[in-house]
Amino acid sequence: MCGRFAFDGEQWPDVVTAKPPNIEPNYNISPQDNVHCLTMENEGHNITSMKWGFRPSWSKKSSMEPINARFETVSEKPMFRDSFQRRRCLIPANGWYEWKTTPNGKVPFYHQSEGNDTIFFAGIYDDWVDGNQTKRTFCILTTTSHDSISHIHERMPLLVPEGSVNNWLENGTFENISLPINVHPVDRKVNSTTAKGVGLTSPIRTLFD
Repeated sequence: MCGRFAFDGEQWPDVVTAKPPNIEPNYNISPQDNVHCLTMENEGHNITSMKWGFRPSWSKKSSMEPINARFETVSEKPMFRDSFQRRRCLIPANGWYEWKTTPNGKVPFYHQSEGNDTIFFAGIYDDWVDGNQTKRTFCILTTTSHDSISHIHERMPLLVPEGSVNNWLENGTFENISLPINVHPVDRKVNSTTAKGVGLTSPIRTLFD
């Protein structure tokens, strides 16, 4: 799964043609946060803010707002399939967190690309109307973790390479490249959703090193 991630708001890849808005850095993006996502509208890129926690347009008010959907079954599940067919997005990130169970409790690990480049998570979104207010929400698609990081968690975000940005947004296809990922343990401060600073991504030593 993917339950927390980081983005400095600045490092948008050159493939993005839309002008990036001013975004406050957040190194502990959490469910229910508003996140700037990339979409394709009128054959061009658009960057728009969405709430992390998916709510289909047809649903009633509910506390069920999944943050992840399995890529393997997203085209089949009634809750997700229409958005997968029509409303795909990409979520920019510098990296994401997963928690590993150890003899000393759960330890958070930060995952980032080998070159510390911005990566894109595949996502889907929808618009939910509440009276006169429209809420755009999204969830991140997940897949089986690469062998190199599966010892931390069996699932990971579905990563879309830069060369497949337009293909994903237009028709849901992408080149299946296994991007090299580095991981390191980080401080448990990331467990608190109020912690946001860049120091959360810094490596620490652990008792099981």
